[in-house]
Amino acid sequence: MQAPAPGGARRPDPRYDDPQLLESELRRRLLPLVAKPGRYLGGEHGAVCPPWREDRANILLAFPDAYELGICNNGVRILYTALNDAPDTYADLAFTPWPDMEERMRSEGLPLFALQAKVPARRFDVLGFSLGYELCYTNVLTMLDLAGIPLRAADRGEDDPLVIAGGHCTANPTVLGAFIDVFCIGDGEDLVLDVARAVQEGKAAGETRTERLERVRRIPGTWWPGCTERTEARVVADLNDHRPPATLVPVIEPVHDRLSLEVMRGCTRGCRFCQAGMITRPVRERDVARVVEAAVTGSSRLGWDEISLLSLSTCDYSGLGEAMTGIMDGLRGTRTSLELPSLRVDALDESVYALIRSEKPGSFTFAPEAGSQRLRDVINKGVSEQDVLDSVRWAFDAGAKRVKLYFMIGLPTETDADLDAAVDLIAKTVVIAPRGGSQITVSFSPFSPKAHTPFQWAGQISREEIARRNRYLRDALRRFKVKVSLRDPNVSMLECLLGLGDAKLGDVVEAAWSAGARFDGWDEVFDMRLWETVLAASGLDIDTYLAPRDPGAPLPWDGVFAQVDRDFLRGDWEAAQRAETLEDCRSEGLCTQCEACDDVLDHVFALPSSGPVIAPAVSDDDRPAFDPRNSVPGKPGRERDRWRKWRERAPGKCWHRVVYAKTGNAAFWGHLDFQRQLRLALRRAGLPVAYSQGFTPHPLLKFGPPLPLGVEGDSEMLDMAFSRYVPGWVEILNGHLPAGVRILRSVEVGPVLPGTIDKDVDRYDYSAVLPSPDDGGPGLTDLRRLVAEFLGETTRTYLRRRPKGDLEVDVRPLLCGDRLSVSETPCPQTGGAVLDFSLRRRTGEAGLPAYDFLAALCGDLLPEPRLARVRRTALLARRKDEGWMSPLARIRELNLRLWLRKHMSA
Repeated sequence: MQAPAPGGARRPDPRYDDPQLLESELRRRLLPLVAKPGRYLGGEHGAVCPPWREDRANILLAFPDAYELGICNNGVRILYTALNDAPDTYADLAFTPWPDMEERMRSEGLPLFALQAKVPARRFDVLGFSLGYELCYTNVLTMLDLAGIPLRAADRGEDDPLVIAGGHCTANPTVLGAFIDVFCIGDGEDLVLDVARAVQEGKAAGETRTERLERVRRIPGTWWPGCTERTEARVVADLNDHRPPATLVPVIEPVHDRLSLEVMRGCTRGCRFCQAGMITRPVRERDVARVVEAAVTGSSRLGWDEISLLSLSTCDYSGLGEAMTGIMDGLRGTRTSLELPSLRVDALDESVYALIRSEKPGSFTFAPEAGSQRLRDVINKGVSEQDVLDSVRWAFDAGAKRVKLYFMIGLPTETDADLDAAVDLIAKTVVIAPRGGSQITVSFSPFSPKAHTPFQWAGQISREEIARRNRYLRDALRRFKVKVSLRDPNVSMLECLLGLGDAKLGDVVEAAWSAGARFDGWDEVFDMRLWETVLAASGLDIDTYLAPRDPGAPLPWDGVFAQVDRDFLRGDWEAAQRAETLEDCRSEGLCTQCEACDDVLDHVFALPSSGPVIAPAVSDDDRPAFDPRNSVPGKPGRERDRWRKWRERAPGKCWHRVVYAKTGNAAFWGHLDFQRQLRLALRRAGLPVAYSQGFTPHPLLKFGPPLPLGVEGDSEMLDMAFSRYVPGWVEILNGHLPAGVRILRSVEVGPVLPGTIDKDVDRYDYSAVLPSPDDGGPGLTDLRRLVAEFLGETTRTYLRRRPKGDLEVDVRPLLCGDRLSVSETPCPQTGGAVLDFSLRRRTGEAGLPAYDFLAALCGDLLPEPRLARVRRTALLARRKDEGWMSPLARIRELNLRLWLRKHMSA
């Protein structure tokens, strides 16, 4: 993609300062034309969206990557919760639009906007970026430019928001220094609240943007180019001062679709390559009781069936066993699983694996990092080969189906002998796996030195050498039949370059962005050729940035103190070259003089709780009354005998055929995302959904034919089974479904489902509002002519474009009879013609989506059929008498026959 010229001169269409117009045009002209429109909808369960007010601090949290990554990012969730809990403060979210959406936004003049409020980004007081990965830097520029904010801080004026940035990448803030007004170093919970307070006070005092910026720069923990004093990172002394963020259930499936709870921050294991372990010191733990309460109540209120306990080394959380026991007890019987992230191979004992065994884990992930003991000592990993093998054995004994092993290549002092040792270690794990190599996944990532680590002076091996070692390992492991994942050397080189760069690299980032660089962390988008061209034109000696550095020379990030003293890092770097290890100060009790602790702030451990706090049980008063259709008159709490007897005979489940509507923004969810939303709502509602049998049971839900993306549905259908009778369940579920989805009616089927909806549907009915002539659609006269021509034909061939291959289709036989008509008057809201039609559905044959039918009918008079507003109004099944009926009516008819058969034979 070719971006505008550097400088951020773009100004979006000022009409879109109106949030209602922005949202309307977004749905009408952009979302139908992009992949995954759910990324831009908003409406997440738990989101905050109060009326817009200018008299408060309005902060837009910007995550420079795709929605699926950002919406589940723990740092973003922490800041979102903290800000919206604060008085006179509002926080909303924005993510980088995917390239197809960016292109549409530029062509339509649409600005970067807040996900919930649909307010343009420039109307916020602060645009705050979360920088977690160097390859997102070009996305920062994309978001600034789409917002209409000048890229360079020096070019911004009074009407521009303050642009701040936080996150792990600010450990070296110099590369993006020219583009950010203020960097926030360290923990963000308190710091971002100080920023909000400063902005609010500055606005109340009538200060200019420059004055508010100076006010923010006086906050401890901030850095900017030209800052004359060393900036010390901010540290939250006690995690328990901030409630665990347990909000925002994503609209579409995120990368991590689970309730994630941070139990501990910081790590003193001292892995010399690990930046996070250095800059998040000292260790602070969350109270066990709060973890248990957040897990149990969060799962029930949000609907997730998986909980993950997060930290850099969750196994080192001193309350892990107690927390796991409390969570599993509190969620017993709810089919909720408890997951632990990547595990240290020396941190868990068999008793913890025994707890995990009951969760039926799918996989375990371990990170030996290096194959030989010598190299593990160099990096101060502190684990032995036996630790690795014991952990793999315990994992498989606990029921794991797969074990994943993470290694690094290119570590300081690494030789081919170390690679051979990794191969040998993997071979031993294959022997342990019950089914051999098919149960082992191995990942090798090139070492990339990071600022504020002992290895910041180490340098990175060349791309050619990374590629050679990749080939060496792949060939050596082929005989073990393990799955091997290898990383692109170009990606690793660029990550290292940007991570260790200085202000001169900022010009390179801007030039690459101007050349079209986007989403460099995504294989399907990353284009190294752009970077190669820009780097060659920059005149910079790139090898100098990647080469080993003199420990006595200045570093670009010397102006930032990120929790570890430089002298400590230098001493540890020297120890690494001697393969000497450094003990963990938490477990050994010996201070290593890293300077992360002081007289006030020391390692904070979770105190033993007085007992896990769990969600209160649902009382009898909270349970809904019996459905009056199934109760005895005068005794609404008593079931009719006929229903009770049927229920008692049912083998553990009762199927219901359900009719639902899927309209509004919900039309832009894919079918799998709709299924996910329904499962979440069923769990939030606490309804007793019946489950399948087997090792991984799943809810008994059978869906009718899926709606195409962007098509609304008035009478869609699904079958679902409950394990017991639930009066009034439709009203209960509707209270937990997201906007745009509503259960309309249902019919009880019984313990056995006579047939699925999908096999029963033979016809779709549609109503389409075409774009008006001003928007590129046909007028009424032309459309009537096209309809008459179509009905007069016996065949019409149409080439249907599909990702898996184009398909030539005869469209005319797919029209059901002559059910194709044009309304007498156009749509009063849009002025477009209204077309009603019915399409046949033939099981096992290629069908025709509604948009393709419109394209086949209208041809060049409808250049973009996806801009039509299409509703599916009915799903119909053919009767034996050649008539038509709803699958719901068919169930009613079957029920009536069963009732008559039973009573006529009695």
